[in-house]
Amino acid sequence: MKKLLTLLMLTITTLAIQAQTNLTRLHGVIKTADGKPAEAATLQLYNTADKKLAKLAITNVKGEFDLNAVNPGDYSLNLTAVGFEPQTIAVKIEAGKPELELSFLPLAIATKKLEDVTVTAKKPMVENKIDRTVVNVDAMISNAGSNSLEVLEKSPGVSIDKDGIISLKGKQSVLVLIDGKPSYLSGLDLANYLRNLPSNQLDQVEIMTQPPAKYDASGNGGVINIKTKKSKANGFNGSVSLSYVQGRYPKSPNSLNFNWRKNKINLFANYGFAYWEGFNTISIYRRFSDASGNVLSAFDQHSYSRSFSRNHTAKLGLDFFASKKTTFGVVFNGGFNPRHNYSNGQTDIVNSVGAIDSVNVAQSSNHDTWKNGGINLNFRQLLNNKGSEITADADYIGYGTKSIQNSNNFMSYPNGTPTQPSFLLQANMPSSIDIFSLKTDYIRPLKKDAVFEAGLKSSLVKTDNNALFTTFNHTVGKWEDDRGRSNHFLYDENINAAYVNYKRQFKKWGIQTGLRLENTQGQGKQLTTGETFTRKYTQLFPTLYISNKLNEKNTMVLNYGRRINRPNYQDMNPFQYFLDQFTYRQGNPYLLPQFSHNVELSHNYKGALNTTLNYTFTKDIINDILKQNDATKVTFQTKENIGRSTNIGLAVSYNAPITKWYTISFYANTNYSHFEGTVNNLPLDVSLVSWLSSLNNQFRFGKGWGAELSGFYRSKTQEGGLIVSNPMGVFNMAFSKQILKNKGSLKLAISDPLWLQRFSGYTRFGNINADIKSEWDNRRVGLTFTYRFGKQMQQTTPRRRVGSASEEQQRVGAGNGQQ
Repeated sequence: MKKLLTLLMLTITTLAIQAQTNLTRLHGVIKTADGKPAEAATLQLYNTADKKLAKLAITNVKGEFDLNAVNPGDYSLNLTAVGFEPQTIAVKIEAGKPELELSFLPLAIATKKLEDVTVTAKKPMVENKIDRTVVNVDAMISNAGSNSLEVLEKSPGVSIDKDGIISLKGKQSVLVLIDGKPSYLSGLDLANYLRNLPSNQLDQVEIMTQPPAKYDASGNGGVINIKTKKSKANGFNGSVSLSYVQGRYPKSPNSLNFNWRKNKINLFANYGFAYWEGFNTISIYRRFSDASGNVLSAFDQHSYSRSFSRNHTAKLGLDFFASKKTTFGVVFNGGFNPRHNYSNGQTDIVNSVGAIDSVNVAQSSNHDTWKNGGINLNFRQLLNNKGSEITADADYIGYGTKSIQNSNNFMSYPNGTPTQPSFLLQANMPSSIDIFSLKTDYIRPLKKDAVFEAGLKSSLVKTDNNALFTTFNHTVGKWEDDRGRSNHFLYDENINAAYVNYKRQFKKWGIQTGLRLENTQGQGKQLTTGETFTRKYTQLFPTLYISNKLNEKNTMVLNYGRRINRPNYQDMNPFQYFLDQFTYRQGNPYLLPQFSHNVELSHNYKGALNTTLNYTFTKDIINDILKQNDATKVTFQTKENIGRSTNIGLAVSYNAPITKWYTISFYANTNYSHFEGTVNNLPLDVSLVSWLSSLNNQFRFGKGWGAELSGFYRSKTQEGGLIVSNPMGVFNMAFSKQILKNKGSLKLAISDPLWLQRFSGYTRFGNINADIKSEWDNRRVGLTFTYRFGKQMQQTTPRRRVGSASEEQQRVGAGNGQQ
């Protein structure tokens, strides 16, 4: 491993000192009519032949600009600055000239007063790019007053199951990033985090079904990068967003963002507060049969839970621009989220003739205080004027939670007479997770439109989870330790990675190939039982992209990648979370990673119509399964490596304006899923063809009015091979109005007015025969007010706010999900 890393660094160093480009650097100085430097002026370089944008630059505090690595040819260079008249000059670049100095006329003040000019940027709802799909969150009016999980559910190809688990094009194990950094969460805990992250803090959602080697290899289903809002202006500026949402219970997601930039200092911060009340109902009808299939008894379970959450999140950062080529940054972030969940349930135990033999009443509560804090140190150094750069990040992230559970169960005959002493259970479950991460990335443009990239990364994760259970002993009349359920689990993991990536354009052909190496060393220990285990493996993850521009309207792309999905930290945690004494969820510390091969062939027409055919083969699938004890009637959910799966899909999307006032975004995906393996010592062989479609209609009227009508429909779906979800759909409507001279906006969003989005499904496997239904607080109306304040001018140097904590952040748990 050390030899490989040494060889990689020698390769980077050798390439860094070679001058291998014939490209031209364009530079110059922009001044105003009074001789002052024109700071934050925007320059756009367009190719005269195809009218496409080739380069973009912004002047610094001295009015200087640089456009690096420009190919020979004829161009048009446009200059714009707020409050000044625009200019355009023709530029001819001849081969063999390393530099070309350009000059513009002094900027003249615009003939109209600045306060009389309204600049409106209309972003499309969805943008199809070669390697990703981009969703502009604010372009969808119905996102107002919603949360981030609901934003994802409206995104092309994304579906959310009954537990909030995210799938992309029918494939689970999706890596979710926040501003390029993994979200620290997984499974149910990731769903809970996204439910508490207001949509008004989001800018874009990037969907990558086949990410390049630069990204962590984790995530069999692909990568979703959620980009939060960041101001890009000089001076003091920001925005505030206030929302009130009324469903069955009230909700209020709010946020405040500000940015201050002067000379070499840039200070930014944001704060979010979300108050959320909700409910969730779960109905499970379980049948217990003999070997001949005759039903002996059944459990008819109904549970109603209320949840309360007050989520505080904050970020504070500072950028120092030491020079035009050197930037240092520091970012502090943290969160505090006290959550409370109360559940009341009743289970009617029915005999073979349908009569109720006994009744179990369950009263449960969970009080969970989740805290996290972190620091990121980052550095960016431009090595030359050709675009070469090196970046570095150091991260520390700490998490702490203390969950207090109570579960009281009372068994009785139908007339209310107790059949046995009550079952009373308490749990105190403190948990802590510490993540340390370092990474560095190097980029170097080469001659003939080629780019070389390489990087190193190392991370260390330490988890400490303690579960202290006590039960009430009615014989002696006191609480006693429950050693059968208590457990103290430690898990440490070190991942070291290195990657190289090369891409080049050959006229109409483009190629990108990369290789990522990841070495994983993990060690787990259950202190209660003394059991230990180790995980040591090294894997290679190749990627390949080939594109061909058939003509001005048609482009084809073929790509391949191998990926891994490691077990989430909380999925390995053997703790138990109870619905009642007959139903609970438990982790599995002996999970192994799963691996997949992914192939995609896509065609894009005029940037609007995109068609993709995909194939994925996955082995050692990590999947939710149910285990049932027919004697005790206890059923619990856990995760196991169940076997392998094959997924074949076809997706079509269309995003374009139909008229000046009407824009449509349509997506449809059909996929075939086949699961093979072993579950509960029984063979598994199931398959299903399912499809998903979504439609978003945007209407723009005069005087700042807008409207939206959107929805989706999902057919019957196979979830992990064991649970079949019945069809489900929803539609939403929303209205918007620009106010306060376009600095403010009001948005009214009506979600699921007919309350169509409810889950129902079933499982029939081995001795497990169950029907499941669930409802939540999805029918609601929300009003959002947003106001933008301060000076709106582009900043001169882009900030770096992504860190080194990679897939590790995706795999942290944060407690139970909420609705």
